[in-house]
Amino acid sequence: MDAKDFWKNFSLGKELNVAGGFIFNGLKAFDSLENFSREDGIFEFFYNTSVGIERLLKIVVILIEHTDTLDQEEFEKSLITHNHLDLLKRISKKHNCGLSNLHNEFLELLSSFYKTMRYDRYNLNSIQDHDKERVSLVTFLEKHLGTKINYEDVFVTPNEWKFKRFIGKVVGKISEVLYDLVESEASAQNIYTYELPGGSKASIIFLAKKYNFFDDDIVWKELIIYLINTNDSSGILKFIREIEPLNFEPALVNEYLNVFKSDLKKHSYIYEIEEYYRDIDINDKRERFMMLKLLSDPNVSFNYKEDDF
Repeated sequence: MDAKDFWKNFSLGKELNVAGGFIFNGLKAFDSLENFSREDGIFEFFYNTSVGIERLLKIVVILIEHTDTLDQEEFEKSLITHNHLDLLKRISKKHNCGLSNLHNEFLELLSSFYKTMRYDRYNLNSIQDHDKERVSLVTFLEKHLGTKINYEDVFVTPNEWKFKRFIGKVVGKISEVLYDLVESEASAQNIYTYELPGGSKASIIFLAKKYNFFDDDIVWKELIIYLINTNDSSGILKFIREIEPLNFEPALVNEYLNVFKSDLKKHSYIYEIEEYYRDIDINDKRERFMMLKLLSDPNVSFNYKEDDF
C-alpha cells in the first residue's frame, strides 16, 4: 500500500469516525434543547453539525478528486473552506446526490453559521442583532413545519418531538447520502475508508442510521422500571438494596427522571444532594462514596450465593 492509499484508507477512515462523532453530538445537543430560548444550546447544535458534515463532505471530495497527477499542495489548499454547498457542488460533478432544496438550504445555513454567525458576538454591532443562530434556526423550522415558535415570552414553545424528528431526518439524509458515497468510492478503489469502530458515535450515525434519541429514552426508562419493580436476585442488586436512599421528594420523581437525559439536569440537583449529605456522618459519607464508586465500574464483580437471599 503506497502513501496515497494509506492516507485514504487509514487517515480518512479516522476522519470519518471523527465526523460522525461531531454529527452525533450535534443531534444530541438539539435533542437536549428544552425550548429555543437559549442561544448556547443552539450554538452547540450548529457548531457540531456544521463541523461534522463539512469534514464528511471533504472526505468524499478527496476520494473523488484526488489522483497521482494533481498538485498535492494546491489540492490540499482547495480543501481549506467552510462552504458546505461549494463542497457539495464538487461532489455533484460526478454524482447526483439526490438532495432536495430543503437539504441544500440547511447546508447553506450551516455554512452561514460557521463562516459568520459563530463570530458575530465578538463585534460591537452584535448588540443590535445578538442571536442570529437562534433566529436562523427558528425561521428554518417555522418555514418547513408550518408552525410558530415562541422563545421570548413566558410561554415558550417546547422542543417537541416533531422538531427533533424533522432535524433528525434532515441531518440523517445528508449524512446517509455522503456516507454511501464514501463507501462506493472507497470500494471502487479497493480501500476500506468506510469501516468504523463498533459502538462508536459514528457507527450509530452511519451504520445504524439513528438520528434521534427516542430509543435511548426507552432504554433508560425500561431499566428504571426494572430496577424499581424487580424481585430478581443478584450480587449487584443486593449491593444496591443495602445502600440507604436519600430522602428525595416523591412528588418530584417525574422531574428527577430528567437527569437521565441531560447533564445540565444532573448538575441542577447537585445542591439538593449536598443538602441531604449534610445530615450524614462524615465517615458514613466516605463509605457511601466508596459504594457509589463501585456502581457501573466494569471491573467490579458482585458475586453472591443463593443462600444470601
